[in-house]
Amino acid sequence: NLKCGIKKGDLLLLEELLKDSDINTVNSSKETLLHVAAENGHLPITELLIRKGARLDLQNDAGHTALHRAASRGHTELMKALVKAGAPIHNLDLKGKTPIHLAAENRHLKSVKLLVEEEARHQDGLIPLHIASRQGHTDTVIQLLHNKAEPGVKDRLGRTALHWAASSQVDSCVVDLLLSAKADPDATDNEKKTPLHLAAMEGKVDMAISLLSHRAKRRARDMDGSTPLHYAAAGGHVSVVTALLQPLNNKGTEDRNAWRKTPLHTAAEKGHDSVALQLLEAGAKINATDHNKDTPLHCAARGGHHKVMKILVNWGQAKNNIGKTPLQVAESKHTPERENTAILLKRKMFLMK
Repeated sequence: NLKCGIKKGDLLLLEELLKDSDINTVNSSKETLLHVAAENGHLPITELLIRKGARLDLQNDAGHTALHRAASRGHTELMKALVKAGAPIHNLDLKGKTPIHLAAENRHLKSVKLLVEEEARHQDGLIPLHIASRQGHTDTVIQLLHNKAEPGVKDRLGRTALHWAASSQVDSCVVDLLLSAKADPDATDNEKKTPLHLAAMEGKVDMAISLLSHRAKRRARDMDGSTPLHYAAAGGHVSVVTALLQPLNNKGTEDRNAWRKTPLHTAAEKGHDSVALQLLEAGAKINATDHNKDTPLHCAARGGHHKVMKILVNWGQAKNNIGKTPLQVAESKHTPERENTAILLKRKMFLMK
């Protein structure tokens, strides 16, 4: 009777029936009364159920909340009531889809805009295209671009939608869409980072390759003078390092940031032996010194990174700005890691057996 009352939109009948019923009871498909009202687009009944304490987060056997059901049908005004009451907009159904996915798939653009703008309302200057790009909502991005969304708009961090897409945890489809819509691959944020910097930092090789194919500047420098290669090396992202080095014909290994560190320095101080080997094979200078006159070997010794040291130690010894060699740096503090480092250095230099 309750379900019939909702389907007919009979508000008076429903109020009478609800007096002796559990408003959050579910049927064999785990649907509540709110699910039924949302799917059928009955706004007054939805508002009544909300006032009576209907739960907004309950999911049916497909994983759909009431907001999922309303979004799939494009009941935008009803969705506004659900969102205003606190309905979750990020819940995933059993297929991994949020309400915005369902709205986009069914071409309900007003519903898409509502959900994206609701999220944007709580963000730092983000517009719908930024959020959809960050979350990898391909269908939404297509619709927003089709409706003249501007890919060059920046948020308060100075980031464009392409920045967010390049650093997201999804695939590279959105990056390709934005680039096809003439998004600037070399746009800089407030720290002068380009989308390629962010892709390199996050180890997103597909994003990096897409950006490089659109002639993104491989040796762009941020406000600290670091290139994408610095960040890829610091993160130990072998595949991104490979992608950055190949088109450069191995140039860029000697680029220095504000602290005069090369990518080899950043790989060594973080202990990324595979990247260190890549850079050496690409021609990186083993004895390049930073602003402290530290070589990559000094950096590896200071961190106690034995695998990196095994690669670097046979390339030579050099002193830093206070006249210390890597061995002396290793022996400067009595910790187990430093002692093991010193032993390794001595063995490599034939100072002990």
